[in-house]
Amino acid sequence: MALHESPAAATVMTAPDTPRPGLVVVIAFVVTLAGRFTLTRAGLDIPVANDVRVPLFLILLLCLVLEAHQVGRRPAKGGSALLGILLLFGYQGLSVLWVPPGSVTGPALGDLCAVTVLLVIYFNLAAWDRDRVTEMTLKLFYVAAWIYFVAAAAGLGRHEAGRWAALGGGPNVFVRIMIMGVFTSFYLYLRSGERLMWLASIPVFLFGAIASGSRGGLLSFAITVAVALLAIRPRIDIHRIARPLALLAVVAVILVITAGPSIADFVQKRFLESTVGEGYTSDRDVLAQTALRIFWQRPLLGAGLNGFHTIADLGFGERYVHNLPLSIAAEGGFVGLALLVLAWLGLWQAYTAVPVRERSLESRIAAYCGIFMGATSLFSGDYYDARLMWIFLLLAVVRPVRAPASLAR
Repeated sequence: MALHESPAAATVMTAPDTPRPGLVVVIAFVVTLAGRFTLTRAGLDIPVANDVRVPLFLILLLCLVLEAHQVGRRPAKGGSALLGILLLFGYQGLSVLWVPPGSVTGPALGDLCAVTVLLVIYFNLAAWDRDRVTEMTLKLFYVAAWIYFVAAAAGLGRHEAGRWAALGGGPNVFVRIMIMGVFTSFYLYLRSGERLMWLASIPVFLFGAIASGSRGGLLSFAITVAVALLAIRPRIDIHRIARPLALLAVVAVILVITAGPSIADFVQKRFLESTVGEGYTSDRDVLAQTALRIFWQRPLLGAGLNGFHTIADLGFGERYVHNLPLSIAAEGGFVGLALLVLAWLGLWQAYTAVPVRERSLESRIAAYCGIFMGATSLFSGDYYDARLMWIFLLLAVVRPVRAPASLAR
């Protein structure tokens, strides 16, 4: 199973006279990447618009409506996968009915609604032209990775402890962007006919990932690579990989010599002394134990949306579990876990329903990006931070219905 796109999968799925998605994909990417960025971080205070999602979502929905009117209805396969995710979100929203007294559910409920809107938008974009949408999204992530790296290298937004971050996001956000830069570099390498220039950025982004100090992000990358190798089972061709490996080695050596000393002390303290020597876990073990305790106390329905924060009472900085399955277990119980598994199984069924030779390069890369984002949700983030996992997995499985040959001419 190779990552290269098969001729069958490269066939255009839309009629030649159908316009291809463009600006609306860029806006959707900006909305997705912006997260919960607020204008107050920039020193501004504009009622309603302080949460940039409000104006950005309005603009995005308007653009999508205008584009949909022009393109018309586009049937797609893989809709059952979206339904499984929406069932999970619907149940989580319904769980506000049994939260403990004093629970603040508004922000979490708003996050679920925001992710739902994003998924519906990306589903419609994928139904329009999935491979085009995925290609543009991956290229935009490549550009974003460079912007984030340059900003962090310049010291803009760097964490107090020396961990690299940029543009208002924390180190755990930064590492996700860096690893996405690695994936998109590899994608552009394959897409361009294996032009080596695209591989030169991989050591750069890996350097940024290490400088973030995010152990969970790096472990998630390792998990994704292991899954990919088990799935692809590549045959090693020394003559084919010699030049790429040589290029990667040269760039990596240059980075280590020139920039390595600037993070050497930090890396030693963060990864060796704190993690290996002292077993420092950033209280993730405490959060996991607390989530399990709440789950066993309320095994069927859980504590309800944001109930973990109310019951655990661990302070302002620990509002969530930093582990998606455990968070759903604590706040949704067995029912929530069952719906989570059902959503993942629905995505897996939709992906495997497509014969291996018919899966496009974009579909494969989107699947591995989704796996990476899913792995990071085991170590950091909340429900809204898992949005990229759902988006990429949806892009991997949703595809336009091929137009009949007589209509495509």
